[in-house]
Amino acid sequence: MKQSVDPCLGREWELHQLHSLLSYAESQNCTKTIYIYGITGSGKTHLLNHFIDCVKSAGKRNLAFSQPHNCPAHKLKFSIFNFIKQLLQIESTATDMVITKKVNLVASSSLSYLRTLQLLGFSLSKNQRNTLAKQTLQQMNKIDQQIAYDLIDYAVHKRIALITIDDVHHLTYTQIQFLRLFIEIEYAQPILFILIAQPKDLLTSPPDWLSLAHTMPLKQLSLDAQTRLAKHCLAKKGFAIAKYQTEVKVAIERAAGNPAFLQQLLLTPDYQSFQSTKLQQFIDNTLADMPVELTELFQYAALQGFHFSASQLTQFTHKKHIHAPLCLAQKMLSSGLVVRESDHYSFSHPLIWEGIKNHQPLFIKNSVK
Repeated sequence: MKQSVDPCLGREWELHQLHSLLSYAESQNCTKTIYIYGITGSGKTHLLNHFIDCVKSAGKRNLAFSQPHNCPAHKLKFSIFNFIKQLLQIESTATDMVITKKVNLVASSSLSYLRTLQLLGFSLSKNQRNTLAKQTLQQMNKIDQQIAYDLIDYAVHKRIALITIDDVHHLTYTQIQFLRLFIEIEYAQPILFILIAQPKDLLTSPPDWLSLAHTMPLKQLSLDAQTRLAKHCLAKKGFAIAKYQTEVKVAIERAAGNPAFLQQLLLTPDYQSFQSTKLQQFIDNTLADMPVELTELFQYAALQGFHFSASQLTQFTHKKHIHAPLCLAQKMLSSGLVVRESDHYSFSHPLIWEGIKNHQPLFIKNSVK
């Protein structure tokens, strides 16, 4: 029997907004998009899973996509190929003949038929390839837009009410260009799209193609919400809440409104240091995957404090003889670990700042003063 998803403590307003926008899409017979974003641990995926459960309980169908590297069992792996197949309700065991018949059924023109087969990875004949090659860029865009309309129309015919895509920041440029076809225009079909992302990579800030989307930043939880979440977390583990009041207070202070960090701190066995091993491993792995000079820049910035200035970054890049300092600073912002404000930079969370300071080896301390 499937376990129920934990309640969205502290995210009740956001959950209400999701329900309201789904009802709006259905009543106005139009597609709507919600863009939910926030730093790691802010509860984006949990909110989404809770809402998906509510939609399923109401007897409505949904398609839930995630990224291949981190795709849970109950979600579909996102790719242009898989996205089209799922919208067309094509089974994984379907033969090429079955697929081509379904595409021919749904496609509204011979060009959209050929283009859909091309996107699905079919080998086209020389004449078919030449036909598509003769189309101008503007004509191809119109064909792709028609494909999006056809796919949405068929999904509604199959009673799909909700389409969600998690970790959108991991999409490639080509995948985002395809997804834009479904997002930039409000079609006259009752489907709600929900996109989830961290502010990083191609989505460091909300892009123009999401201008029609309802944006929903997940901010820090209030003190009351954190307290309720902490009590729920301890009770779920069978702990006596009265015995952990001091630990709850410290964890809330250090979590600074981040629900995942709060739960990690409450479940840590080391109540003296109150450090999250899971978070430290995440930061260590993130920094290990970066170029050495970028890792060094992060550690140097962390030594300057939670806030640091552009001039301090310049001091580092000059001393290290970095050839493209602006590019390196942009990579820092694109990581999602740092945010830029009007006149300074800040780490996205105090525990992320702390984790970067604790990252080994800390050779920066001796090399840059």
